[in-house]
Amino acid sequence: MASQKNWHRLLAAAIAVTLAPVTSLAEDHDRDDANARREFREQWYNEAYGKAAKKAKKSGPWSIEFRKFMNDAARKERERYASQLPGTSTAIAPVTDPTASIAATGTTWVNIGPTKADYLENGSYKLTKTDAGRVRNIIPVPGTTTLYAAFAGGGVWKSTNSGTTWTPITETLGSLSVGALEMDPNNSNTLYLGLGDPFDGTGIGLVKSTDGGATWMNPVYLGSATAITDIQVVPGNSNIVLATTNAGIFRSLDAGATWSQVSLSTGYTENPSGWSIAHAGGTKFVATLEAQPSAASGNTQGQVWVTADAGATWTRATGVTATAGLERMTVATAPSSPTTVYVLASNPSGDLADIFKSTNGGTSFTALGAAAKRYSNGNTEARTVSGLFNTQGWYDQLLIVHPTNPNLVYFGGALHLAKTTDGGSTFAQVSNWLGQFSLPYVHADFHAAAFDSSGKLYVGNDGGLFVTADGGATFSDALNVGIASHLIYDIGSSGGDRNAVIAGLQDNGTRVRVGSTSVYNQELGGDGFDCEVHSTNGKLMLGTLYYARIYKSTDGGLNWAAASTGITESNNSSSAPFNTVLAKWDGDPTGNTVFTYSNTKVYKSTNFAGTWSALGVTGLPSGIFIRGVAAAKSNGSIIGIVASGGRVFLTNNNGTSWTQTGALPNNGLSTSSIAFDPTNPNTLYVTSVAPDATKAHTWKSTDFGATFTAIENGLPAGVPVNQISVDPGSSTTLYAATHLGVYRSTDAGASWTRFGTGMPLVNVTDIEILPDSSLVRAATFGRSVWELTP
Repeated sequence: MASQKNWHRLLAAAIAVTLAPVTSLAEDHDRDDANARREFREQWYNEAYGKAAKKAKKSGPWSIEFRKFMNDAARKERERYASQLPGTSTAIAPVTDPTASIAATGTTWVNIGPTKADYLENGSYKLTKTDAGRVRNIIPVPGTTTLYAAFAGGGVWKSTNSGTTWTPITETLGSLSVGALEMDPNNSNTLYLGLGDPFDGTGIGLVKSTDGGATWMNPVYLGSATAITDIQVVPGNSNIVLATTNAGIFRSLDAGATWSQVSLSTGYTENPSGWSIAHAGGTKFVATLEAQPSAASGNTQGQVWVTADAGATWTRATGVTATAGLERMTVATAPSSPTTVYVLASNPSGDLADIFKSTNGGTSFTALGAAAKRYSNGNTEARTVSGLFNTQGWYDQLLIVHPTNPNLVYFGGALHLAKTTDGGSTFAQVSNWLGQFSLPYVHADFHAAAFDSSGKLYVGNDGGLFVTADGGATFSDALNVGIASHLIYDIGSSGGDRNAVIAGLQDNGTRVRVGSTSVYNQELGGDGFDCEVHSTNGKLMLGTLYYARIYKSTDGGLNWAAASTGITESNNSSSAPFNTVLAKWDGDPTGNTVFTYSNTKVYKSTNFAGTWSALGVTGLPSGIFIRGVAAAKSNGSIIGIVASGGRVFLTNNNGTSWTQTGALPNNGLSTSSIAFDPTNPNTLYVTSVAPDATKAHTWKSTDFGATFTAIENGLPAGVPVNQISVDPGSSTTLYAATHLGVYRSTDAGASWTRFGTGMPLVNVTDIEILPDSSLVRAATFGRSVWELTP
């Protein structure tokens, strides 16, 4: 299901282990794998393959310089296309009735969801629930019906009616990736927003609003930080603001206008990576950090620090130690007893190290020995508290203390939420990611929590927002309805059914649209990647999971069967790419020809994934990593691939042999897509996602790859391009899916302009055009699916 976890740890060994292919979908309760996903993103943007992949940065694949460049690029596009961008107060349709029929008109982008699901299915498990994208923060405004929710890739959303309807309020910031959101406790209209999810986001800097998110100030940078993980404003003094970042703890004395890094004697030379900060009464705060975040051993030297003077000076807390070492930690204080402090800690293996407790405001702590304790309601998935993180303690942590009971504490990890009602003596599970063991369903991978004035507990995870009013006996998923914040890798559409949409979502499975609504039901679990709908038969669909695992449906997505026959690398993490890619051949009148690839070879099917045959590899160098494939519409024997090293290879004999093309001028590697002119295969296009502002990202060849020319006049210069598509009905009309939206050329790439109105400055991952050119759809990484009719 969303966050589709598999207690068998299907991908735990990730890169090095060969996994046997599954034989039954019912046996395969798929989950995402945050560890492998982090490595994949480093591969995708920086070509860090093999051993280099193991060094993937926790804070994401982009450098500080490139993140700042992207902020400036977004500013230029805001100024250039102000009339085409949405206003911050524009509600996303549909908000009042997410099941209503949707039809795009003119050149206006309309969001078509997902904003609701009738059910989420994962193997043999089926739940009548709705989810949303990954949550970073939840803020209920005390004494009001206003809620704020910050999403890892979908920006900040606001509700003024307790979550009945939602409005996105950060559409044009340039990055919808969020690391932290905090409200000034002295003024509920003042918000601080840290851009850039700490795991795979691409934003940077801190922006501030003084009008409840209606407008935002320009970004302020906090030293060398690329991720802001937590923010606190001093109660009673709005001028003092504290922030934890991946480059240390920062302090502002002028309400966020300027910042200084706090000096800490951690015992290590590198900048610490801060994770969490909590108010412990008066001017006292407690913060957690990793003192050696780059440690290859994984022991990143987790530490806890305390200040009694609003962050001016800090002292390291005592008692927070573990024999095997400490990694990421999260801190929370008891609002009714600020001297009571809890710390949730992970170890170098990503599992639970322990839970620590302080009764003196964080000056010293005592280990509770939690990892060795049994749950009072343990089950076959987790009998002891040690199973909380499931090796992902670096990624998912939640900790919150009840507002009036300092002994009632909730802990969130990978597959379940847990609590103690006696200050850490005993523990019980509260939820389960599949709704098993008589526990209520709450999506997996917990990241955020908040109590409102009435005592309701809100939790945020990879599947959105969940709330309980009865201490966790039951949870509601209703807050997710109407929020279009899913992180989408790819979509599929069909000329055989113009309403049909299938979408592959990060950590939220593969979804199939219901009719012409914004309801998308989850039909496959795990991370959903590339997907397709047959060009003439809308009932035939393909969905994928990691490592060339392909599934096929013949009934419009209701039932699925494995469809990887012939792909010898399928489900092998060492020889197939993490993100499975499909490519239909538009020149097949039957619609049955489709391509995919392993790391080193291309596969072709002529019966819509019934069986697959490997194409030849003559001419392809050893050690290659294929990154994209396409066949020429006018001649199916002509196929192109983009590969590692910024290389392009072509074949005109159906893969019997391959020839490397001429070089892509001024390329920064990290090629992302290839496309042919539909009538003239000598003309082809290539794109790149290289995180380098000095490099080109889009090229054209008119001599079958002998030479290439950069074609970027009008595109946001230096911005990654995920995909280029040629309009089926017009060889001179091109579409580019960029990290800031969709751009179109009507002169075969000579010039480009932003395409359509109403789409935010968002990362567009895929573009689908119906064969008759009557409809264009776009997938976004954080803002779901959009469509318009040209």
